[in-house]
Amino acid sequence: MDSISVIIPLFNEAESLEDLYQELCTALSVLDLEWEIIFVDDGSRDGSFDILTQLLDRDPRIRIVQLRRNFGKSAALSAGFAEALGDIIVTLDADLQDRPSEIAKLVEQIDLGDDLVSGWKRVREDPISKRWPSRLFNGVTSFLTGIPLHDINCGLKAYRREVIEEIRVYGEMHRYIPVLASYRGFRVSEVPVEHRARRHGKSKFGAGRFLGGFFDLITVIMLTRYNSKPLHVFGILGSLLLFFGTAIEAYLSIGWFFDRYIGDRPLFMLGVVFIIVGIQFVFFGLLAEMIAYSTKREEHYSVRQVVRPPAEAVQRRPASLVP
Repeated sequence: MDSISVIIPLFNEAESLEDLYQELCTALSVLDLEWEIIFVDDGSRDGSFDILTQLLDRDPRIRIVQLRRNFGKSAALSAGFAEALGDIIVTLDADLQDRPSEIAKLVEQIDLGDDLVSGWKRVREDPISKRWPSRLFNGVTSFLTGIPLHDINCGLKAYRREVIEEIRVYGEMHRYIPVLASYRGFRVSEVPVEHRARRHGKSKFGAGRFLGGFFDLITVIMLTRYNSKPLHVFGILGSLLLFFGTAIEAYLSIGWFFDRYIGDRPLFMLGVVFIIVGIQFVFFGLLAEMIAYSTKREEHYSVRQVVRPPAEAVQRRPASLVP
């Protein structure tokens, strides 16, 4: 590794930028790497862009990407990834809560062979109204995805370049990059990092992001576990509904043979609904399988490298003969 790009998405963080730049310079100067800092101004309206241009006049290692409006963190990160030239890509929030000096820990872990290293705010300097929902979110995400990270949404992360070239980020999927990377076969780990209380301004993320994060989590699970086999999830749900619906109707049918009127019982209607919805789920899964098969364009694997003997000693078989 011989170069590093630090990507900083920001929205209305003018008060933090000078201190952030100074800390970054100190942190990056101790690394034996060429470096650049890419600030992505996600539609700030507080003069952040003016401060960034002043920093650029002082340091040619700075680049600025200014978005036309506030598109969100995923879009800002994607814009930064497209501009980055480094072999290692580091992302860092602009609010100074994550120390730039912790970047060295992540880079060291990358050098040891990991492909993506996430920071873990083991001691988090945030109000309890943010700590407990975040802990719940991380626990549910880790359980459902099987990725054993304590702080999947930490803004401080380091990536090998191959990761950002292969993972597409859109919507609010930035928080699930470790899940998507692990699914593609990249080695994912985490290291504890120091966290600080916010010095300036206030958080740009409200409670509403957790509801959106839940739907994004469902999307990620579908994209990773069931992207090529949608019938597995819809078929299981449909089969369960069919089973319970059939069991309910069988129970009521036994009573009918003993002259018990069942036509006006709510349980009878519930069983009918279960059966109808279960059949719909199964057919929906079959339809999704047909769509997935007919539109499949991307191979669901990731190649680390191909090792072959010297070219003069290789006689490649025609592709049509490869089993």
